[in-house]
Amino acid sequence: MTSAFDEPIRRLRLESTWLQHEFFQAVNDGRHRHTQLTTEMVVIRLHDAWARFCRELIILSAFGRTHTLSGVPLAPCSAAITSRNLVVPTLFSTYKKKKIRFEPRWADATECITAGQRLLIKNLSTVAGALGAINSPAEDIRRVRNFYAHRKKETAQDAIATNVFLTRSHPETFDLAAYTSGNVRVIESWVSNLVLVATSAAQ
Repeated sequence: MTSAFDEPIRRLRLESTWLQHEFFQAVNDGRHRHTQLTTEMVVIRLHDAWARFCRELIILSAFGRTHTLSGVPLAPCSAAITSRNLVVPTLFSTYKKKKIRFEPRWADATECITAGQRLLIKNLSTVAGALGAINSPAEDIRRVRNFYAHRKKETAQDAIATNVFLTRSHPETFDLAAYTSGNVRVIESWVSNLVLVATSAAQ
């Protein structure tokens, strides 16, 4: 029994695994500057991949007409949503007194869950529980990504506050190859946990 959630999870797994492979390839090349550039691109791209998954998760949940990975049928959250393209406009329409010009920051768990609440998706409790899980690396990825995308004091302090292998005097020396407490490397932990959270959100 195929679920509409199978494909976005598959894409997330393939892209994140590819990024992990590219990072380790750069490490094996032994060129520090190349590794650093690859680290930055991997963090930014991984954050983007997660944002795209979260957006698809909410859109599929709102559109319904499918079932979750565990077989729970999902009805459309509104009879007015007759195509997937109508989900985001419907979300915008829930802001009665505020003109919305931009979509939510989908990689931000709070904003993504809020979008699900406004759309009244039927699987909200499962989505919220998964995206807000303590094992999700999404917030650490977001903070490090923001530093790489916007190098300034505020983003550096925010990245350092994650305490995930950042040198306080040089936050740019983030090491995706460092080992976590579970004796796996940061990039491996991030990739596996993102896929785990994604799968849990679609149950």
